[in-house]
Amino acid sequence: MSLKKQTLWSMLPLLVVTVVNIVSVPLFYRFLGPEKYALWMYVLTFTGIFGFMDLGLGVAVGRYIGMALGKGDQAAVREYWGTGNVIAIPLLGVMAAVFVFAGVGFGPLWFNVPPSHAALLRWSFVAGGIALFLAYYSQFWLILSQAHLDFKFLGIIRTAVALLHILAAVPLAWATGNPLLLIGWTCAVSALQLGILVWHARRSYGLGLELPSAGMRRAREMASYTGKIFAGLIVNSVLGSLDRLVLGKLAPPAQFTHYTIASNVGGRLQGLSGAMMGPVFSNTNRSLGADASGPVAAIYNETFAFVFPWYLLVAIWGALWHPILLRLWLGAGLGAAVAPVFTPVLVGCCITAVAGISAAQLASLNRVGAGVFFNVVTGLLLVAGVYTGWTWGGLAGVAWGFLFSRAVLVTQDLFVIRLVKAGGWLAASTWKHTALQGAGGLVFSASLLLWSADSLWQLIPATLHGAAVAAWILRHSARSVWDKMRAEFPRRAA
Repeated sequence: MSLKKQTLWSMLPLLVVTVVNIVSVPLFYRFLGPEKYALWMYVLTFTGIFGFMDLGLGVAVGRYIGMALGKGDQAAVREYWGTGNVIAIPLLGVMAAVFVFAGVGFGPLWFNVPPSHAALLRWSFVAGGIALFLAYYSQFWLILSQAHLDFKFLGIIRTAVALLHILAAVPLAWATGNPLLLIGWTCAVSALQLGILVWHARRSYGLGLELPSAGMRRAREMASYTGKIFAGLIVNSVLGSLDRLVLGKLAPPAQFTHYTIASNVGGRLQGLSGAMMGPVFSNTNRSLGADASGPVAAIYNETFAFVFPWYLLVAIWGALWHPILLRLWLGAGLGAAVAPVFTPVLVGCCITAVAGISAAQLASLNRVGAGVFFNVVTGLLLVAGVYTGWTWGGLAGVAWGFLFSRAVLVTQDLFVIRLVKAGGWLAASTWKHTALQGAGGLVFSASLLLWSADSLWQLIPATLHGAAVAAWILRHSARSVWDKMRAEFPRRAA
């Protein structure tokens, strides 16, 4: 299966969830109410801080299994996998307990929670700890399937589970208005997905827990790499959620909710980047395991050329048409409150998503230290941006501070581009495409001279703009595939 197809299968569940979220987010807000919706977001924000929960072990196991598969060494695959399970199961249990202890003890003190909701927040943290364990251990098995390049299976299963999760959660929120029950439903769905992944691994790869194959030699072999990944995860988890963590302390629940709605949209875009990183990481590992470093640049170029036009379209389209989009999605009042933070958060998350390609290859190339450096600088700029933005511009200032910190991630991209001798941001085609999309956006934005930004009449140019550019991107991609097929046909015939 080609890298593009693997990426599409990997993105499918997140694309579906993003579309469903367009409808579900305002419904959750309405059914839970501002205070309980904010409470739910407090738990999710705290969950983001525990992004280091497996200490980097999952990424390490995925890298070493991928390289072993590239060499055709099945015995090593079992040993790496068994060693990972021996360490991961108790480790994740302990970390989940720490999450519960910290959330129950300090959550009501940190976040702006009314006393009447303090007990509900504490029990939500208990359920959140169980959900966190199931999610991370499920991700551990997901990485195993990614290492086997089984992205079609993962795309189908994750799409089905995600739809089950959201489509049942909406009526549950309507019937109960209780975020604790929503987190409990997340636990149930995560357990179902874990069971399916374990069953598939036994049937397709012949791998169970493989605890008898575990050994100290493999643990020591992975230790150094795991430590580097862990350092990066610490930085990403703590500093990456800092904007929302600070707002949870400073801003009232209503303003916090306005920012998290915009962050939710941006987070879905970054989630697509996470899905994209799987094929990049796994294919790069396979290439390095087979001592074939040449395809590494090709992997970067192909992925960048595939995803960059779409993220550029989202950034330009969202910046131009977000007033009418938010009015239709959230209603006039809530949409107007979210609008000042929407564009900088959206653009910043698009930049972060594109940087996922370079982040994945830094991990595969064992240049994790460089990745940690870029993440630390990004986090420091985020700290400065959050405090300066809040002081000078309130909620909108925090959003622009977030966007400002993303400049470091472009530098990370340029570092990897030079390292693997790729094109990416430095390719002439990238800037040509950017200029053409920018010019197209200017043409359609002329409608702003005729109608107000949130007028329903803006739906006409907004729809035409999105459809025209999307069709142009699809036509360009289809032509590239056709050219490759025509070039391949004579070789096959010969």
